[in-house]
Amino acid sequence: MAEDLVTEAGKMNPGPWISHSAFVAEAAAAIARLHPRLDPAQAFVLGYLHDIGRREGVTEMRHALDGYRFLLSIGFDDAAQICLTHSFPIKEVDAGAGKWDCSAKEYEFVGLWDFAG
Repeated sequence: MAEDLVTEAGKMNPGPWISHSAFVAEAAAAIARLHPRLDPAQAFVLGYLHDIGRREGVTEMRHALDGYRFLLSIGFDDAAQICLTHSFPIKEVDAGAGKWDCSAKEYEFVGLWDFAG
């Protein structure tokens, strides 16, 4: 199903993010194979879907929120959380790994997010 979602998203917004997502999926699965408590298949799917918000178009930080909202809408809560949190390497809203292109209200929402939980 993750492959179907990315294929559909790639038709909506083609670009290098698609191959990037495949590389992230493979890397996540490889790391998970080395950890006794991680599931490589689940890590693959989460890695593959981390940038699914790019389906909405070319954006910066907005893709994290777009992916979060999209995956929540189809019942993939864990993957939605990965979409939202992957762009914040030190888990603080001011440390986002890109230009903020969302509204003040969305910034506030992300700032209130519990990155740890």
